[in-house]
Amino acid sequence: MTIEAPAHGEREEITGHYVGVEIDGTEHRVYYEESGPEDGIPLLCQHTAGNHGHEWRHLLDDDDITEHYRVIAYDLPHHGKSLPPTSEEWWKEDYILTEEFFAESIVSIADALDLEDPVYMGSSIGGNVILQLGDWHPDRFRALIGLESGTYSPGYFLDWFHDPQVNIAEASAYACWGLMAPQGPEATRRETMHLYEQSSTGLFRGDLYYYSVDHDYRDKLDQVNPECPVYVMNGEYDFATDPDDAREVAEGIGENATAIEMGSIGHFPMSENPELFKQYLMPVLDEIRGEDVSIEEKMTPESVGVDLETPTAD
Repeated sequence: MTIEAPAHGEREEITGHYVGVEIDGTEHRVYYEESGPEDGIPLLCQHTAGNHGHEWRHLLDDDDITEHYRVIAYDLPHHGKSLPPTSEEWWKEDYILTEEFFAESIVSIADALDLEDPVYMGSSIGGNVILQLGDWHPDRFRALIGLESGTYSPGYFLDWFHDPQVNIAEASAYACWGLMAPQGPEATRRETMHLYEQSSTGLFRGDLYYYSVDHDYRDKLDQVNPECPVYVMNGEYDFATDPDDAREVAEGIGENATAIEMGSIGHFPMSENPELFKQYLMPVLDEIRGEDVSIEEKMTPESVGVDLETPTAD
């Protein structure tokens, strides 16, 4: 993996497509990017709140991952290049993401792409939704990987996100800056902020309705019985959903769930520090495809052989 741009004239292997997806009776035009062999294990990647699939670009461009996996990163409806459906007057009401629509969207995208036995991986809202997927669709996925996952994440659905005096693009970007570990390369942390500055008004707040209001599995973990392994991977520097939250989720799901603490990383592992995250992720991906590997419950840069830059004051 490299975070550097390709040489002049060099083309990356990532390709982009649109696919029609019916969700809750409405046809959506969903954009996705993919890389890897067509017969590889499908790895379906969900972005964080208010963002889009470009967060996964480093994994999409990694030969070690795409050797075995067909990595697919989509834009949830209304996000990125998945524009709102023209069949609805969506501008007449606030955008609100509910747990039912979110889970149905993921399964419908997998169905529209004819993905057989895919692996699902998501972060933040995408990490939390492994509980709905494991509860409502226990036999749809080969494995569930929840990054920055928790049973309940209150306090982020805020009315001031609609205040005309608030520059929500800048406010959300700097809020995310505080959720990232200072050890990550500044270039990729700034890139993560840049992605947030591209969001449409209302998307971040609307996604946080799911995150902080609709998603609540504090007393329902016994309902989550997926027929697949579950990996809950939370970053040391994530104050929204910390490693203890990952352990709570895994313990509640039971013996087929594993909690992993990721050292020196925060709420956006795949984009804030993609090279370190890759080393945390590879043993999980290897185990999913049947390799006999050892997965540590607490990973650190030292334990995976990554040298980090000394953090500087930001």
